[in-house]
Amino acid sequence: MITEGMVVLVRYAVHLAPGLALFGLWFALTPRALAAMRMLILLAAFVLMRDAMTPLGMWRLSSEVQIAFTANAFVLAALGGLSVMLILLLPRAAPDLWRLIRWSIGNPFTGLAVGLAVGGLIGVPLRIYQGIDAADFHGYWVWLPGMVVLAYGANALEEVLFRGCLQGYLEQQVSPLRAALISGVAFAACHAFLALSVTQLGWPILAFTLIEGLACALVRLRYGVLPATVAHGTAILLIAVPYMA
Repeated sequence: MITEGMVVLVRYAVHLAPGLALFGLWFALTPRALAAMRMLILLAAFVLMRDAMTPLGMWRLSSEVQIAFTANAFVLAALGGLSVMLILLLPRAAPDLWRLIRWSIGNPFTGLAVGLAVGGLIGVPLRIYQGIDAADFHGYWVWLPGMVVLAYGANALEEVLFRGCLQGYLEQQVSPLRAALISGVAFAACHAFLALSVTQLGWPILAFTLIEGLACALVRLRYGVLPATVAHGTAILLIAVPYMA
């Protein structure tokens, strides 16, 4: 599993390298005073990292918004861990954007409970509708720990960028509610290339990401980025299955 996983990860890194090098150069050349531009560069780089997984067969989307991830748990855990590492690099690479992040608002335990509940409200109905049963997937319980790391680790990075940096920046320009609405719509819009070009699945993906984006943005508005991450990660975890080639 580990050897095969390393091959997949190296191929992914080589595939991404030219694009990420350009994004890195663009980010380095952009003055820190242009916070909005630097934030958009990071968002675009993240979209590249996420969407490039599809043609490489690391995940697959269905028209019913079921997400199948590689059955290699090592790859999933590595990608989730890499996402957490990128978050930890952010205060050094972009301290101006890091200061925009509000991790927790109000009672943290209430926030985490709300995040878990919202994630369940999004994911459970879809899991029931799709008839996802762990018994139908060979090796599901071996695969699940890696998927947990990916679901919460990778989506933590996505939430830090969309709900931490973007929504935090927008709250300095408009009302908190409008900032949340923009953040949710922007989140869905940044899935348009994935929905309309990479996978050609169209409106079901955009509808799901709009609902998910708005829900997470509202959780962030009231409770902070960590509860929004719990909501996002839980929803994805509930509808994810191992991809059997």
